Amino acid sequence: MTDPAAVRTADARATDAVTPDEADFRPLSLPRIAARLIAVAVVIILVALVTLLAHQRTTGVTSQNFHTVFWYFDVGREYNMATWYNSGLWLLLGGLGTMIALARPAFRRSWWLLAVVALVASVDEYLEIHERFDVPGDRLAALLPFDVGFTWVLVGAPIALVIGLLLLRLGLSLPRRALIGILLGGALFLVGAVGVESLNGRHLAASDWIVDNRYIYGTMVEELLEMSGIAIALAALISLFQHDPASGHYRLDPAVQRRAPRRPGAP
Repeated sequence: MTDPAAVRTADARATDAVTPDEADFRPLSLPRIAARLIAVAVVIILVALVTLLAHQRTTGVTSQNFHTVFWYFDVGREYNMATWYNSGLWLLLGGLGTMIALARPAFRRSWWLLAVVALVASVDEYLEIHERFDVPGDRLAALLPFDVGFTWVLVGAPIALVIGLLLLRLGLSLPRRALIGILLGGALFLVGAVGVESLNGRHLAASDWIVDNRYIYGTMVEELLEMSGIAIALAALISLFQHDPASGHYRLDPAVQRRAPRRPGAP
């Protein structure tokens, strides 16, 4: 007859053998993930640049073929590969935010806010919803003593500031590597989306809204900064997941799962 105690002991040993040790977990590499995501953005920009130059320096059917390829990768247009990739980065960011929020971490409402903002940004990147802000933006621009180019920035920038302030506490609670990644990614994105785009808008307005090479190159710089910023922020969230190579197990960083202390008198 089999001894039940021996069976339980054997089962316990088997469980211990497959359970990873706490010290074996390592965060997923933020720099490696960010570099790979940014590399895709660089390839998109390079394809657009090369095919644009080839289109402008050839004639006939060859020029038309280069223009067709350029259209698919032109970061200044919508509904193409560049838009798909940019929108996809936001979608992944929103998906990760949702996964973490479902794990009931500290600052759970902030995680949900981050997820919703990223998912809305994914839709906006594809449909250009933010450019509808030019209606109230035109009214604000009329009160300013200088030209801002794209007036939607006057509405979009304050909204981005408010969202940033609402997510500040969440960001400060994250491990240092993730916090630095999110700050760097956010800074790059704002430099592109607000700074460079404003400069591009002013140049376009000064050129009677005629698109020239300078504007196209400026848009490439702007979109590369935006995609790089999103990629780094996405890599920062991915780095919140840890992996044990020996067992193949993944988990969310316990520092993120740790609940915030309850306020005195809270239920």
